[in-house]
Amino acid sequence: MPKDSSPARYDGQENRRIVLDAALRVFSDLGFEGASTRAIAAAAGIEQGHLAYYFPSKMALWRQVIETFARQGEAYLSAHLTLDALASPVVTAHKVLPDFLRTFASNPRLTRLMLQEFSVLSARHEWVVVNFGQPVWRLLEPLFDGLQAQRRLAGAEPVTAYFTLIGAALITFGNPELIARLSGDEANETQWVDKAIEHMLVPIFASA
Repeated sequence: MPKDSSPARYDGQENRRIVLDAALRVFSDLGFEGASTRAIAAAAGIEQGHLAYYFPSKMALWRQVIETFARQGEAYLSAHLTLDALASPVVTAHKVLPDFLRTFASNPRLTRLMLQEFSVLSARHEWVVVNFGQPVWRLLEPLFDGLQAQRRLAGAEPVTAYFTLIGAALITFGNPELIARLSGDEANETQWVDKAIEHMLVPIFASA
């Protein structure tokens, strides 16, 4: 009996993940306005009509992409910034901040997408700030307050030190291809990420 060559029905968790992966690629490369559901469907290898089965609008898909991929850093902070940990801010910062920054480096497409949305005032910008920017800052604010109390922010206010750090991470880890092109070195990604994180944290651990 000949094998059925018709495409498999496009449903299930695995297919949903494929759609989200494709949408992340397209949104990060083209931005929200430049991305079309047609392009996302093509990147996922499905018909455009099948995309609507999972996500009724481009905005709904965009929000699900952010929700799916952007919770890693927040979850990490929630698990590690306990009251006991915050009692020793310098020790905790040395333990927590490098791995938090590595969550930006681990998914450069997501980092690039977040940078795009944080950079332009829009309804999407407000949604990202409310749902991700503010919750992450609320988790880290006690740590940065503790670092300031121990004179470890080179004279900066906690919120300034935080946003300087996050801005550096978004720009740097959202553009690894550009860094490789400028440096001419694509050999050891782990090494340059570690060096970049070490450099970003110098002002955080500086004494006044």
